[in-house]
Amino acid sequence: MVKRQTIRTGITSLALGAVMAIGIGTQAFGQYAPSGNAVTSPANGLAFDDYVTATRKQLRDVISARFEAVADPFGSFDIDQVVDMRSPYSLGADEAACLTTGRGLAHGEKVGFLAVHGLTDSPYWLSDVRDQLRRDFPCATFNGVLLPGHGTAPGDLIDVSYQDWLDTVNYGMTAFDKDIEHIIAIGYSTGATLIGRDIAARSNDPRISAMIMLSPGLAAKSDMAWLTPYVRYVKKWVGQGSENDPGKYGSMAMNAAAEFHLLTAPYRDASIPASNVPVFVAISSDDQTVNPLATVDYFCNKVQSPIRQMIWYQGEINTVDEHPQCDDIDIVKSANDDMRTINHAHTAITMSPENPVYGLDGAVLDCGHYDDPDELASCQSGTDTVYGERNLLKSATPGTLRRGTFNPDFNAMMDKMAIFVAASLGVNKQPAAQ
Repeated sequence: MVKRQTIRTGITSLALGAVMAIGIGTQAFGQYAPSGNAVTSPANGLAFDDYVTATRKQLRDVISARFEAVADPFGSFDIDQVVDMRSPYSLGADEAACLTTGRGLAHGEKVGFLAVHGLTDSPYWLSDVRDQLRRDFPCATFNGVLLPGHGTAPGDLIDVSYQDWLDTVNYGMTAFDKDIEHIIAIGYSTGATLIGRDIAARSNDPRISAMIMLSPGLAAKSDMAWLTPYVRYVKKWVGQGSENDPGKYGSMAMNAAAEFHLLTAPYRDASIPASNVPVFVAISSDDQTVNPLATVDYFCNKVQSPIRQMIWYQGEINTVDEHPQCDDIDIVKSANDDMRTINHAHTAITMSPENPVYGLDGAVLDCGHYDDPDELASCQSGTDTVYGERNLLKSATPGTLRRGTFNPDFNAMMDKMAIFVAASLGVNKQPAAQ
């Protein structure tokens, strides 16, 4: 079993003490050092299949060399499985299912989905969403990119820029075959920020049919995030954790946090243009990584399409009824007694409870918010644990809170998403039987 100890402060959620304790940052060494073979943005014109093949080989080479002397560095997951999880991919139509359902736009024919993951993680974090959409739209093409600096070593995020990430998204949007007439972009966290900016820059592209934004990172949760572009020159790390999670880094480079902050500027100052592209959003009110109310503002003020929907998972804080809002916001209660979830963490939205890695009975447990060894051990092996976001840490019994890495409402969310996608394509789809 992989027992993950993650960055306690979360993505760009920097504690004031951590930011102000400016000095020479922890020297990179061992598993934190740059790999010397970082993933970069693909060259324009490169065939997507060639990009996938080359990147898979690159990841295998780097990860194998990096952990050459370590026995079972990812617990029960071998290198092949880790490469599969972290690699970009291209999945064509499921021909058998497509023949069964019948071809046509309603089943995804001539539709391309592009998935863009978040900061420090990998394409695997949108794999459950992809697989469910592929069942609903079996004739579609599904591509996923790997953002520069990811997949290899957390030190590879020390020199990356947000423009590298934008270039990769631009490549993914333009790399679909010419027979694809509809492109639907799916972004998780930073990936949602990126697809929003890319689509805003290509407002006249007739192939853009919809955006799906999950836990969108439109502004950091921390009020101190503005310091990161300056702090990165004297402090290399937001936090360093163990690197045994098969699907993401356990450490966060300060440079990555700084580039995220710079990337979000058009959302924070409201300069990002309004859009007529249909948008689907799901976010937790208790998100401790990004500011969920910034997403409400974007959805209500910038999304002008009549085809739009937001799922607002209401937890302990940020009651949306007390914030300026608009129509098309579906308020869903976060707590689920059957799955022992109290609220939705930032990391919970995209994963099914049945996911073998991050689900209810998954191999990876997020207990990195505990410093006390006894509390950490209790979180990792206790029988009375619950799942939620880190804002519950002080109110929960010590050692019982696991950060949520799955969505108890996943199936209902995906039903709503499928109906939204169909509407964006101009076709009808009935909700699945409950």
